[in-house]
Amino acid sequence: MAIAVKYVALFVPDLAKAESFYCQTLGMEVRFRESERSGTWHTLRPGLSWDDAESHGIEIGMVALRREELVLALFRGTPQPGALYELCLGFSSPEIDAIRTRLGEEAEILESRRHWLRFRDPFGLRWAIQPIDARFSSSGEIAGRWID
Repeated sequence: MAIAVKYVALFVPDLAKAESFYCQTLGMEVRFRESERSGTWHTLRPGLSWDDAESHGIEIGMVALRREELVLALFRGTPQPGALYELCLGFSSPEIDAIRTRLGEEAEILESRRHWLRFRDPFGLRWAIQPIDARFSSSGEIAGRWID
């Protein structure tokens, strides 16, 4: 029986900034933007920008970003401690190096090894980036930190 992650939903305090960060850093693209009205979500027509929405008094409350089959659903809000500890994504080794260079000063690099990266983004979320074919391993094994 196969299983796949379809989407990950995250709270971020600044949707526009988060959209820009994840598109630039992880190479994601905007799938759609939505506004909540009377308890239901309404989707902005494709091609409408943040400025278009703002000029029409539309408050965007959710953004869906996509890369291949993974979708990040970003909701306006403050992440609660303990809600999500870390999210790990697999990329090719050259792309991991490219992500590292695109992080900039707004992200805090927590650990960085050849073809492996762990960082905290500007919204307080922890990310691990490793080769797509890497098996799940302990942090100590990955970094060579063993207790004797």
